[in-house]
Amino acid sequence: MNDYMERHWGYAVWEETASGLLESIGKPFLDKIDVVFHSTGFQGLLLASCFSKNGDVLSQWRAYADDGTGYAIGFSAKELSELPVSLLEVLYSRDKQVKEMTALVKALYHVEQSEKEKFGSGFSQTCYVIGADMAAYKNPAFSEEQEIRLVHLLDIVPTEHAAKFVDAGGTMFGTEVEGDEVQFRIVGGIPSPFIDLDFSNGGSHNPIRRVVLGPKNHAIEAGITLYLETIGINNVEIVRSKASYQ
Repeated sequence: MNDYMERHWGYAVWEETASGLLESIGKPFLDKIDVVFHSTGFQGLLLASCFSKNGDVLSQWRAYADDGTGYAIGFSAKELSELPVSLLEVLYSRDKQVKEMTALVKALYHVEQSEKEKFGSGFSQTCYVIGADMAAYKNPAFSEEQEIRLVHLLDIVPTEHAAKFVDAGGTMFGTEVEGDEVQFRIVGGIPSPFIDLDFSNGGSHNPIRRVVLGPKNHAIEAGITLYLETIGINNVEIVRSKASYQ
């Protein structure tokens, strides 16, 4: 999550939610949640892979597909959900974001009232998940993107001199797997961590269902089919963008 404003959008939703719940829930309980939210930055880092529900949006072609000459690849959501990730549908309405956050905090409050051990590990874990899921809150100006995010958390583990990122692994295609190697790429001069997940599960799965040719792409559909079949990617629908863009 490299965008400064995006990282803070979700927290601004939390602040608005907390302000609305001050009288009914009380500041001490809300402060406990806030402490966990602030500590999550020292416990882990959220990685995200971003997709769209719409494979033919002109603004997306311009921004992400070589000015419309590239391709949009359509994946099976069911196949991708087999990876050690959480699928989050981005919510763009500020009112709906606050409403959802309010419901989550109220539910957490009612559960906590029945707990014998107050503010224990269960409370912290739930707050940690809520904090991570705030990555699904985004400015309404981006609603055209219709974004779906696959998110995965890296742990931050203390070392002798400082700390490092570690991938704890998870469940992949029904099997518990060890964590992947944490790698880095340079984005705007800043080292950005990532992990490389094999969504084909060693070649046994093919999550690619559709390829959309951009509005300025001059490739022949049959040629793309031949290419994909040759490299072992079968049964993929090839379509051309309906967007008008020259």
